[in-house]
Amino acid sequence: MKQQKNIENSSWIEQKEAIVSYYEECDNAYRDAWGMDQNMQLNLGIWKKDTKKLSEALVNLNNEMMEVAQLSKNDHVLDAGCGVGGTLIHFAKQIGCTGIGITLTPHQAEKAIENSKREGVAHLVTFQVMDYCNTTFEDESFTLITGMESICYAEPKIAFLREAQRLLKPGGRIAIADNLQGKDSLTDKEYKSLYTDAFNGCSVISLDTEKQYRTNLNELQFKNIACIDETERIRPSIVRLRKFYYAAVVYNFAHRIIGKRFSKTQEANTKMCYHLLSSLDTGLWKYGLITATK
Repeated sequence: MKQQKNIENSSWIEQKEAIVSYYEECDNAYRDAWGMDQNMQLNLGIWKKDTKKLSEALVNLNNEMMEVAQLSKNDHVLDAGCGVGGTLIHFAKQIGCTGIGITLTPHQAEKAIENSKREGVAHLVTFQVMDYCNTTFEDESFTLITGMESICYAEPKIAFLREAQRLLKPGGRIAIADNLQGKDSLTDKEYKSLYTDAFNGCSVISLDTEKQYRTNLNELQFKNIACIDETERIRPSIVRLRKFYYAAVVYNFAHRIIGKRFSKTQEANTKMCYHLLSSLDTGLWKYGLITATK
């Protein structure tokens, strides 16, 4: 058991370095393509029938999370993998709850702090650089822990769930919006499509299935476990990424001519924009809102 834990820790240390590098190298691309300065978020959103633009889809996902998490003014929230703070800031503005957002990436934490001040909620929320699998918070510090397309980075995912179980007060809730592997097992061809061609572009090296999440949450004695399949309502964002792929290829070609080609990370990110849709269409991954109670 101790040897397995050491292997897990070694894998996670390497993964954390890759995550920080990825978000640093692709920051400008996402500011341009996803409007991060205005929207304060980098996720797929939820597209309803009347949703006309990405900024609306991002708000829709925040609102969905508030609803499934049963967020109240009395909650003290940990946003695990908070990015530049958009979700927690939205929670605080809409409900008046308090919270802490944590991220591995220093420049994201700095931007989140700036955003919270600009949006007038710095008295309610704070942001720090911290590993969500190994935090410094005391036991039972939070009533709600959220993860917005961030828990897919944990290696293994159960390491995050163990920490969440420690940090939640009795009766506290967990709410995760994330990508899930669509099949219990993959052929070599399917694995290449899902990970080498697609999710490698955002430095995600594995996804848990819904079944794996349910098993792990049960093992940790969580209750009221549920998963809402939102795959079809994130599809427009994946189609949007496919369109960005073609523009990125042209942009990269122009930069090669002047000797400023994309880095390997940026190349992989561009490739991902194309292959995410292909792997989604073949059922290799899906999108779910997972909730549970301690």
